[in-house]
Amino acid sequence: MESGSLANPVIKDLRNALERETRKRQGLEHQLSEALALLQRTMKDREKFRNLVEDITAVIFATDPKGIIVYISPIIHAFTGMRPEDFIGRDFMAVIHPEDRKRLQKINERAVSGDLRAMEYRLQHKHHGYCWVKSFSRPLINKGVFKGLRGVMVDISDLKSAEAAFRESEKKYQTIVESMQEGYFEVDLKGYLTFVNTPLCRIVGFSRDQLLFTGFRQHFSRATARYLFRLFNRVYRTGIPATNQDFDAERHNKRMVLEISVSLVNNRDGLPIGFRGMLRDITHLRKAEEERKELEEQLHHAQRMEAIGTLAGGIAHDFNNILMGVQGNISLMLMRTPPSNPVLPKLRNVEQYIKDGAGLTRQLLDFARSKQRQMAVADINELIRKTADMFGRTKREITIDTAGLKAAWPVKVNPGQIEQVVMNLLVNGWQAMPDGGRLIIETEDCQLDMKSVHPFGLNPGRYVKIKVLDTGVGMTEAILPKIFNPFFTTKERGRGTGLGLSSAYGIVKNHRGFIKAASRVGKGSVFTVFLPASTAPVQPEAETILKPLHGAGTILVVDDERFITEISREWLEELGYQVMEASSGQEALALFEIHHEAIDLVILDMVMPGMDGGETFDRLKTIAPDVKVLLISGYGLEGKAKEIHRQGCQGFIQKPFTILQLSEKIKSILAPKPSQKRGRVRRME
Repeated sequence: MESGSLANPVIKDLRNALERETRKRQGLEHQLSEALALLQRTMKDREKFRNLVEDITAVIFATDPKGIIVYISPIIHAFTGMRPEDFIGRDFMAVIHPEDRKRLQKINERAVSGDLRAMEYRLQHKHHGYCWVKSFSRPLINKGVFKGLRGVMVDISDLKSAEAAFRESEKKYQTIVESMQEGYFEVDLKGYLTFVNTPLCRIVGFSRDQLLFTGFRQHFSRATARYLFRLFNRVYRTGIPATNQDFDAERHNKRMVLEISVSLVNNRDGLPIGFRGMLRDITHLRKAEEERKELEEQLHHAQRMEAIGTLAGGIAHDFNNILMGVQGNISLMLMRTPPSNPVLPKLRNVEQYIKDGAGLTRQLLDFARSKQRQMAVADINELIRKTADMFGRTKREITIDTAGLKAAWPVKVNPGQIEQVVMNLLVNGWQAMPDGGRLIIETEDCQLDMKSVHPFGLNPGRYVKIKVLDTGVGMTEAILPKIFNPFFTTKERGRGTGLGLSSAYGIVKNHRGFIKAASRVGKGSVFTVFLPASTAPVQPEAETILKPLHGAGTILVVDDERFITEISREWLEELGYQVMEASSGQEALALFEIHHEAIDLVILDMVMPGMDGGETFDRLKTIAPDVKVLLISGYGLEGKAKEIHRQGCQGFIQKPFTILQLSEKIKSILAPKPSQKRGRVRRME
């Protein structure tokens, strides 16, 4: 019993121990089961986290306290072409562009102290240098100890490329805006300038700082500002761009001609937010247009003068024929009238009137481009002084100032005709000063460019300028363009023929020069003459006294005007010559073919109906190549007459001429002198 009673406690203890171990094992199994379940849940979460990290397009990275990369997500391969294992274990700064390291280091230091901010930098790329990324980092702190950085980065290479392209485009746009001639501006709805380019600053005369954020209209005159307000307001109301190609503006008391274009600027919602526009300074274009119109007007004026000159030349020719008839009869009457006859003074008066009439026709022919004769290189100042002295002696109420005669270059001119030009200008000035006044004559040397001489069909170069100024009543703008027209005059009847200025115009034109006039009512007038300068020295002047000459021989007179042939016959017979007459070229050829061996000289009119003097001359030469011909014409020696003169014609004389002039010319042809002096000829009647 005792042994059984002892076994029971042992068994009981064993059972209790076994139960305890069983419960302990069950507890361990439960703990293990829970641990396994927790492990399973943890592994599942980690897979989920890993998938999340690896699926997002941003790169997750981590560094230790020393900046060594301890983790970087696989997406880094898309950024850099390298895999995570290429980064892990490397210093983060080693894969950063050298230029960005210092800046990035400072940002990381601030991040450790809690100053969190995004940063942009260049990350090493396996194939093409570097790529741009943007990252955000934060420190990992455990119990106050810095354990490293955790962060995320995104690829911004495309954004940076777009920014670079935008900057390049903006730079290109800026270059275009700054390099164009037009001014570009942008204005808000209140009229304040928000953008201007450099050309606009130059046009309006203000700096960029003076213009920006100021009212556009305040930089112009009040009238211009009102105009601009109306223009902008119209564009705002209608939405239609507006352009004004020609409006006057005033800046700093200087007149400008501007062209402006304005359009409305709208936001994305279609609401107006301001204006943009272009401003062009077209002052120089308008000035060039005005100059072009002025040149065209000068050309048209020259063409009108050319046409009028042709008409004037025809009138002068016919008038000279009439004067020739009157002169011929008066000369015969003077030769046959005894000195005691009381009508002799009257006849001499008539002859003087003929000379005056011949002077008028010479003015007409000078205007009609009658070719110059007796050209000589002269001192223009001396010619002017001589003419001014002669004029001043007869017009005591006029003061003539010649102190401004400063030209040094000589001119090749017909001295008598240039004296006539100066005299006509002085007379014109005197008539503009009925109560007396002052005439100022100035000369100077000048170089003219093509722009100055082109309207007159001349060549640029050296010219001598003559200015004649008066203090007279002046002329209106309506009268000024007409003053060189022949027969135009503002003077009362009997005080002017209207040929003075037109003849001056013609003479100057024939000297390859030009004349201009300017005037203001009440301020007087100024006439400016330009004559081409000569490189030759001034020629000294000599005098030769000629006396009437008689002769012998047979002369054929050819003229379609019967009274000319009749007078010529009487004159020639008085001088001792035998005379044959022909009233046409055909009749002259018929007579010459029969009597050419007896005819010593043919006096041939240049202008005849049917067969003119030129054709007649050619036909005479075919009959007798050595025929001697003296041309006569109411025109000057020009055109066809000049050509015949070069082809062997022995002389030329212009109608109306005197018996003395005719006798001298005939004698010089039939019995030429061995030598002749050049210079002015003074004839004694």
